[in-house]
Parts: sequence; structure tokens; C-alpha cells
Amino acid sequence: METPLVTDCLLDINNSSAIDGTTVAAAVHAGNREHLWDSRPSPEIDAVVIHYISALDRDPGNPFELASILKIFCDLAVSSHYLILRDGRIFRLVPDDKRAWHCGGSVMPGPDGRTGVNDFSLGIELVATHDSGFTADQYVSCASLIKSIEHRNEKKCALVGHQDIAGTEAVRRGLRSDVKRDPGPLFDWRLLAEQMTSFSSGNL
Repeated sequence: METPLVTDCLLDINNSSAIDGTTVAAAVHAGNREHLWDSRPSPEIDAVVIHYISALDRDPGNPFELASILKIFCDLAVSSHYLILRDGRIFRLVPDDKRAWHCGGSVMPGPDGRTGVNDFSLGIELVATHDSGFTADQYVSCASLIKSIEHRNEKKCALVGHQDIAGTEAVRRGLRSDVKRDPGPLFDWRLLAEQMTSFSSGNL
């Protein structure tokens, strides 16, 4: 299985990438942190959660700007393992073996039913808005990345959207107060599955 090209852009105090007049390192440090992740309770990873993110609320004229999106992660002290830009470039924000803060209060769909999905999942953020849709390059990169993750972990992963684990059921259980709706109805799960079949699965 050929590993997709992934560029490290870790959300920690060693990242000198410029964001809004400062750096990722300085923004993380300003929150009295060394990095925007913590340890997993178990090394097992068997789920991938798809999200979308943009800077639409902060910069409506340029919602897909990487620096603005990195600033959002730092300001809100949230994180995800991977970020896929509109042109398909993939950035690693959190090491796979660490727990990113991408799900919040969450529960896997039945019959699984496990809570605390951050513990055993990897998060992938696609740069998009609620009405932009997703690019062909993003689907190709996302599919390739998921197949690479499955190959490295030697198992199939459950694929879910943020909306599937942090929706009405999570609210009903008292795990969270708000309902998440990403990646939303414009995300084409069938196309993602088709793209995944185009990549060699390796020895899963």
C-alpha cells in the first residue's frame, strides 16, 4: 500500500508556521499548553471520523486559508489528526498514537455504542463550508489516507461523520449540549467508498 504524501504541521510549541501575526507555537503556548493532544487510554484505533472546517466566520472572503484554520484550532484548543485542503494536500496535525480533541461528547452508532470516540479514533478535517461541497482532490486524498491508516493498523476502520457520533443521541444521553452536523448532506459517502476501492488494500 503506497502511503500518501503527508506534511507534518503539528499543533505544538515546535511549529513555527505563521498564523495571523504569530505562530502556531506561540498560539499553543499562549494557552499554557505544549501541544493540542493528550495520551490515548489504549493504543487501539478502529474508527475514522470525518469532519469539515473553514474560516468562514472569521474571514468570509477567504474561508479556506490554511493559516486562519490553524488559528481556529489554537484559539479553541481543539484538534484533529489530519487536515485535507481543497487541492488535496494532507497535513498531519496530531500524531496517530495521540488522542486529538475532535469529537467532544460522542457515542458510536449502534450496535457499537461506545462513548468517548476520541479514545479510539482518528479525526480527518476536510476544508469546506456548509454549502461549498468537497473537491475531487479531497475525496482522492481522503480515500488514500484512510486506506493507509487501515493498512498501518492491519484492520478495517468504522467510518463515521461527526454528525453520526455527536448528534441527537449524544445530546439525549447528556454527553453534549449541541448537535454537530458535519460533514453534512453534501459529503458523498458513496464516492469516498468508490475511491477507496481504487487503492490497494494491502494485507489487511
